[in-house]
Amino acid sequence: MVRSKVLLAGQCWFATTWQAAQDVLRDQERFGRDPRRAGKRQLPGMKWWMPKYLSRLANNMLAVDGAEHRRLRSLVDQAFLRQEVEALREPITDIVDRLLSDIESKGRRTENGGVDLLPGFCRQLPLTVICEVLGLPAEDRPKFERWFKGFAEVRSGWGLVRMIPSLMKLLRYLDQQFKQVRRQPRAGLMTTLVQMEADGDQLNHDELVSIVFLLLVAGHETTVHLLSTSIYSLLTHPEQLAQLQQDWTLAPSAVEETLRFNSPVQMSKPRFVLKSGEFHGVQLQRGDYILAMLGAANADPAKFDRPEQFDIRRAPNPHLAFGSGIHVCLGLKLAKAETEIALQHLFTRYPALRLAVPPVDVPWASRVGMRCIKQLSVQLLR
Repeated sequence: MVRSKVLLAGQCWFATTWQAAQDVLRDQERFGRDPRRAGKRQLPGMKWWMPKYLSRLANNMLAVDGAEHRRLRSLVDQAFLRQEVEALREPITDIVDRLLSDIESKGRRTENGGVDLLPGFCRQLPLTVICEVLGLPAEDRPKFERWFKGFAEVRSGWGLVRMIPSLMKLLRYLDQQFKQVRRQPRAGLMTTLVQMEADGDQLNHDELVSIVFLLLVAGHETTVHLLSTSIYSLLTHPEQLAQLQQDWTLAPSAVEETLRFNSPVQMSKPRFVLKSGEFHGVQLQRGDYILAMLGAANADPAKFDRPEQFDIRRAPNPHLAFGSGIHVCLGLKLAKAETEIALQHLFTRYPALRLAVPPVDVPWASRVGMRCIKQLSVQLLR
């Protein structure tokens, strides 16, 4: 356990071991996301800079605990059950093959003569999939690309302020889409959410917008980085890639190991300490902020044998890349399926695929709480 300052949140405790991080994520009696339970009025650094129209984004199932969280999560989980991930494998496969064909014919070329997989493949795949799952019009995807680019480039408090126009446009767009869905239902999760009832309860409009915003932005962005770091990890560990190419039943465990080895999300959202007391050797006070450092936990030698080694056969692999407890990632199954399918089709189509630059020259982005590649230049070799 260490303590340091975090952008917008101020002084925070960091749980860096696997056990401490797991305890922060799972112990609902000592740690929570709802500031009111810790005597606070709002989430750290969230609402003071937000226009009123945007502040509703802070009121989602990631920001509440207890009965309110169970209500929201139950409704969304039931809606997701109607969109079985296994049933999506065939359309995901079609999307992957189409994107690879586009990359080959008109992919963005890099200065070294390679093709950048990030914009046309790693970013396009999860964007296309989540739009189809939600039931958003295909012709609107260029708008999302522009908006998401701004979100992905946030590196400071001023960056958060600069992205407000894009946030406003996205929220207005979602407001309009929900109005259309209510008038004319169509295939997709947005319609299912509108029609979903559980114990006589329904999601109100702000809750609907907040949840879809979360799925679009958070779900899309993390899958982009899971896919790109999976490709990078395999290309920089050729002996592991060779094993995978010989036995594609290893794809699920290869994705799990990438999640552990290069965790796209490096830390959890801040929790509030609800009860003062000793915790893993330090004294916590009610109202303190605490974060679970997922990347550090996934490299804890007390939990993982040889954590510095990338091993696609690692089992068990109890990483915390998707979080744990009641706030575990909603779209984890979809993200894994997309990555498994993408890896198999990419490395089957281009079995001799390799980086176009030395591994040390692959640029990584400087983003708080994220581990992500800025450009993934490769040679598409068969």
